[in-house]
Amino acid sequence: MGKSLRSFLIFIALLFFSGGILYSLFPGFLFKSGIRIIRWWGGLRRYEVQVDDHRWVYLEGGKGKTILFVHGFGADKDRWGTFITSFSKDYRVVAPDLPGFGESSRIASACYDIPTQVKRLDRFVKILGLSRFHLVGISMGGYIGAYYASQYPEKVETLALMDPAGVRSRIPSFLEELYRKTGNIPLLYRTPAQFDRMMAVVFHHPPWVPGAIRGYLAREGAANYTFYRKILRDMIKGGMDRLEGRLKNIRARTLLIWGADDRVLHVSGVEKFEMGLRDKRRVVIMEDCGHVPYIEKPGQTIMIYRDFLESAS
Repeated sequence: MGKSLRSFLIFIALLFFSGGILYSLFPGFLFKSGIRIIRWWGGLRRYEVQVDDHRWVYLEGGKGKTILFVHGFGADKDRWGTFITSFSKDYRVVAPDLPGFGESSRIASACYDIPTQVKRLDRFVKILGLSRFHLVGISMGGYIGAYYASQYPEKVETLALMDPAGVRSRIPSFLEELYRKTGNIPLLYRTPAQFDRMMAVVFHHPPWVPGAIRGYLAREGAANYTFYRKILRDMIKGGMDRLEGRLKNIRARTLLIWGADDRVLHVSGVEKFEMGLRDKRRVVIMEDCGHVPYIEKPGQTIMIYRDFLESAS
């Protein structure tokens, strides 16, 4: 991250989170204002497009070769934050809300397992006129991205996966063990305390979130709880390890980034990707890092991905 961008974001953070009256009374307004500022800084604009039975909302900006970003479970297009704006000066970046998440449509009777979401993503890609592109996915988005690259290998120029789902790791993760013993998945939350628990699972070093913003995000989590639980059940029913027989179909050069301290998906899962991708992959294990490398190690993640893109070209 450049010094000017870092200084700008620090200024915005101080403005928003200094404990002023607006922050106390209108955390949602300030949170959304911060999102709009990051979009503006990166030259991103919000668009909508109807794709079959779902309305997709997405961000787009920049020029050049296209990078398509696929977010993780419970996230949305704006949770990529300054990671995508770091590439919008040199590439055309596209970051959608997947169906069922963010501002995109939610249909109670629809299925949201991974193969179905992959088919929807391909319809979105066709409507945007993307014939060949770089693809980035994290967690659930990594599962979708890798499955997409195995299903439509001719369309994916390079593939970057951060802590992806889709394989059964040799060592079960903390979250997998918790789900097996209790049926509880802390990725879903409705209260500030549950939000804190989710952060403790997702991050090795959870970032500080001001109290009013925690409350706002907890209310958002409560509003999304029922539908996100439905999506999670669809995904589990559809299979959470369907990549294992498909990795050999991926032709794209692949970058795999994994947090060594990931409690959501154990880092031993990288072994299945190494076996399946063989000589088409580069693997980076980030020490002292959890499930979201681009937030916990932003500068390092940006540098690694930029070097990967440059070497691929």
